[in-house]
Amino acid sequence: MSTFHSAPRSSRFRGHARALSFLSALAFAGLSFAACSRTGIGAPPEETGPGGAGGQGGVGGASSTSSTGGGGQGGVGGAPMCVVAQDCVDADPCTTDTCIDGVCQNGPRDDDADGFPPLACGGTDCNDLNPKVFPGSPEICTDAADNDCNGVADCSDPACLLAPTCGCVPKPGGESCANGEDDDCDTIVDCFDNDCLGTPACGCKPSEALDCENGFDDDCDGSIDCDDPDCFSSTACSCQALTEFCSDGADEDCDLLVDCADPDCFGIFPCACQPPGTPEVCTGGIDEDCDKLVDCADPSCIVSPACQNCTAEICDDGKDNNCDNKIDCADPACFFSPNCAPKPEVCNNGLDDDNDTLVDCQDPDCANNPICILQQANCLSPKLIPGTGQYTGDTTGNVSETKGVCGGDAGEAVFYFVLNQPSRVHLDSIGTSFDSTLYVRTGKCNSGKEIGCDDDSAGVTWSAKLDFTLLYPGTYYVFLDGYTVDPELGANEGPFVLNVEIEPNPKEKCDDGLDNDGDVYVDCADPDCASIGICATCLNGGPGKPEFGVAACTNGIDDDCDGASDCADEDCSASDYYVTECCDGQDENGNMIPDDFNCRCASNDDCPSGQVCYTHTAYACGIPCTQYFGDICPFVAAGSYCNPATNQCEF
Repeated sequence: MSTFHSAPRSSRFRGHARALSFLSALAFAGLSFAACSRTGIGAPPEETGPGGAGGQGGVGGASSTSSTGGGGQGGVGGAPMCVVAQDCVDADPCTTDTCIDGVCQNGPRDDDADGFPPLACGGTDCNDLNPKVFPGSPEICTDAADNDCNGVADCSDPACLLAPTCGCVPKPGGESCANGEDDDCDTIVDCFDNDCLGTPACGCKPSEALDCENGFDDDCDGSIDCDDPDCFSSTACSCQALTEFCSDGADEDCDLLVDCADPDCFGIFPCACQPPGTPEVCTGGIDEDCDKLVDCADPSCIVSPACQNCTAEICDDGKDNNCDNKIDCADPACFFSPNCAPKPEVCNNGLDDDNDTLVDCQDPDCANNPICILQQANCLSPKLIPGTGQYTGDTTGNVSETKGVCGGDAGEAVFYFVLNQPSRVHLDSIGTSFDSTLYVRTGKCNSGKEIGCDDDSAGVTWSAKLDFTLLYPGTYYVFLDGYTVDPELGANEGPFVLNVEIEPNPKEKCDDGLDNDGDVYVDCADPDCASIGICATCLNGGPGKPEFGVAACTNGIDDDCDGASDCADEDCSASDYYVTECCDGQDENGNMIPDDFNCRCASNDDCPSGQVCYTHTAYACGIPCTQYFGDICPFVAAGSYCNPATNQCEF
């Protein structure tokens, strides 16, 4: 069953062979993920220690080595020698780590050097990846960035009300990495932009050989870590390239996970199971109860005689002593063992290095890591959709973290787009290699309101489609998900195609009951329709007008000629939450607040004195959100927050 919404009022065969094998950093709505020359918040710090192979002490300095065993020279005064900035990463997310004349320098974080530290480090810069963004900066109406940090950007910022043009148009060539401009309209500039990682403009090493586990294309040859020929002979890469056998009790691929505990075995016999399953049989190596835990690794087998040979985990012997299919430091029982002390998260080794129970790209520490950006597998690293186009990728191996109301049990790819003008939006997954679903959320990626979900309505086998006649300015998250995980043939995953059409400011149609052009006026209520068809004479021989405000909602007349008058008209009963109220100046629900966001509006002029039009969410009149005790915004629009700069709820 496919479900979707055209605009805001806002068991069949599913077998697919298991396929073989970007936070384009966000900086809006007060949220900032820093990424500077591969050293920002979320980039994995390299472990340093005394004296690696080839390391030679310098003047007054101890030698150091990276986490992959490469040696480094000691520098003057103890600062290690370096080639590029990633050699200098420390464990402090509030320092800027740079390589200057071959010597590492770590100072207080102000990545874009605009004089304002980022919010995450106690400062006031709402985007430390763009030197044109800081409190008090003049608002630029054509760059997509919230330059003055007031919570709104471009066309949504009052400062741009009289600007001749507003909204950012991405340049066809994408981000240029050395011109000081945000060419692709993602609000991130030059080497701060993940599109520039592994480019000569932002620093290259002569070889990847000493940095095979950091998630970066250090030598700028287009291949990362174990995909780079420089790393083929390294111990880590030669082991990771092996295939995990899912029923032999051994850890072939060196991720310290055995058989069904290894994500590589999910959905593969004997780890596959048809829900709801049957009670676990504690011998035989099969997951009968569909909990992805087999035999003695399943808590239901603790008292089974077959599991009495299990003992306490020994944390350095390479064996699964306690029968949970996890070895040594991957076993939670070893988190406090001296040899398993937390280390900075490495984002591509399959291990929970920092013992926070989050592995690789599921860990926020990896949000800006290039491998995770390429995977775009969750809300930490969504990929920007700058406009109409076709976007491709591969969900193979992605772990399912979210699903829509219409399905999505396999791994997903996550995108986002920001609208500065009301727009018609079309999305489909035609060309995708597996049974896919599409769903869209607004406001917040993980918890925002789902405004559309579809499984198979694109008219092409297993492809999804969503059409939004109109979406208002704001941020929207798109999830291209695999419908299910087949118990025999594995997950719906593999190469995908996302086709996107975004049409800003579409024209009003005067007979479809929709606000096509985004001015909040529908059909005969829209001035654009005043001389068209029935709209020209529908109101006592004259053109229709908006049914906005108490007077229009209590006069017994169908002002906007939509077939409904007063409280029966959606414009007079605009709130999805306070459904007992009507725009009549009365307090029907007894909460001492008349009307309760039920009076439709297009601007403050449509609202009574003391109220504002919530033009960034509900397009309804209400008391400023800052005057409520507690947060009113979840009731105005799910996923929004109260912005004190505008006195209304924002996405």
